[in-house]
Amino acid sequence: MFVRCFARFAPVVALLGAVVSAPLQAQHERAVVRIETLGATAVTLPPNTVARDDFSQQSLQVTAGHRFIRQRGRTIVVVGAQWRSVRAALPGQKTALRADTMDAFTALNVLTADFTLVRRIGTRHSLVAVARPGLYGETFRVEGAAFVDRALSTRTTIGAGLSYASSFGAVLPIPLLHVVTRPTDRLTIDALLPSRADLWWSARKGLDVGVNASLAGAQYGIDGQARINGANALQLANATLGPQLRWAPRAGKLLLTADA
Repeated sequence: MFVRCFARFAPVVALLGAVVSAPLQAQHERAVVRIETLGATAVTLPPNTVARDDFSQQSLQVTAGHRFIRQRGRTIVVVGAQWRSVRAALPGQKTALRADTMDAFTALNVLTADFTLVRRIGTRHSLVAVARPGLYGETFRVEGAAFVDRALSTRTTIGAGLSYASSFGAVLPIPLLHVVTRPTDRLTIDALLPSRADLWWSARKGLDVGVNASLAGAQYGIDGQARINGANALQLANATLGPQLRWAPRAGKLLLTADA
């Protein structure tokens, strides 16, 4: 185990499509590109171990989604895909057979299809279900989540549910708490705990500043020469906390965010 501190810069470009009103027509299109860089930091190794003594990571994530609406807006279906590639310099045992272990980078990839269903129930409740089948490294599996929201007022919605995912690095059933609230016209709190929490303050139209806490991880299946010390799976998760900035140019179709 090791403890690390890092800075992350993550530009995100989102392309938003036009809104149409016909049932089961494309309602919302979105494409996101996210780049993350985690600087090298020292790691704590077991005694008498010859291994890399630092850790660094870069990642590229591409997400695309297409939204459909039906039954007078009571049901929304989002179909999409996600690819996330992590290039990590991992601590690993140096052996005579793999003398380059200490200098090599390991490529970790996730490629999934994304299916999201939002179903409004009555005037106060909504059901949200997410399924994400795909390749996590060399392993195929299905991760997902489901929760029910209740609108407490026009400004506050709260919900609870369960996910089966590897956000913590290992595949686990994880209880979920969803909170969206606007205490004032300029302040918004949006959280899906324990995976993320965002606090946004609207400085002016098109410019928001805030604080983000997030958890990004996966359990990667590894095989062949990519195995580290014979392991057939690698568990990796990043927990981050820091400031963030969101800016929408006047054109209205692009969104740039940066966080650290």
